[in-house]
Amino acid sequence: MVLADFFKKLFGSTPKEVADKAEHFAEETFEKAKVAAAPMIDKVEDFVDTAREKVNEHLPAAKEAVENAVETVKEKASELADKAQDMAGLAVAAVKEKVNAFTNNASENAEEVVNEETNRLEEDAD
Repeated sequence: MVLADFFKKLFGSTPKEVADKAEHFAEETFEKAKVAAAPMIDKVEDFVDTAREKVNEHLPAAKEAVENAVETVKEKASELADKAQDMAGLAVAAVKEKVNAFTNNASENAEEVVNEETNRLEEDAD
């Protein structure tokens, strides 16, 4: 019985009283937290406004820097494309030259073989 009296005094006589005390305590704590947080919320809002202003100040310069970088990349890519085209042209010319040299040699060799065979046949006919 002593234990029951202890808990009754500690928590109140009914669960409803305990719930009411807990609700009252929670409301007080919430109000205290709102009051304590109000200056911090104001500071955060000020910080956000300052950050937004600074970003807006630097945005044009950042945009210009990005545009310059894009232009530089375009120029370099154009130069490299021109060099690649020149190199491809030189490679094609070199291949054509090699093919022509090879076909000319083959043609001359074939002509020599035909002449030699013609001469041999003429000699055999005599």
